[in-house]
Amino acid sequence: MANMVKTVGTYGTRKTILIGQESFYLAVPVKITGSANATVKAGEPLAGDLTDRGTAFTVSTSSSVGVNLHDVVLDADGKGNATCVVVGCIDVKKIDSTVATHIGSASLPHIILVEGSAY
Repeated sequence: MANMVKTVGTYGTRKTILIGQESFYLAVPVKITGSANATVKAGEPLAGDLTDRGTAFTVSTSSSVGVNLHDVVLDADGKGNATCVVVGCIDVKKIDSTVATHIGSASLPHIILVEGSAY
């Protein structure tokens, strides 16, 4: 009985916004803040200081340094952990149309938007 494995939850595959599974990208883990219990969608531009990642990043089209890699649900205090893609190829068919507009209005010279497939 001491060596029994207990199943706690289920796992699945995350949808990726990258153009392909083996697409070139560079990403760093960051803390993000926003409204309590809100969802920060994949592809949203993130603003923050890459040299001081102890400071939380926010969703913003001004002063953005990268985009959010996966959907992140913020906790009751409006905090969460995210992955900020600093350089890479993003498939616009895999992101929300509103998010695509946000990326288009942000100054992200190292993020390349490519029309791939929705899968």
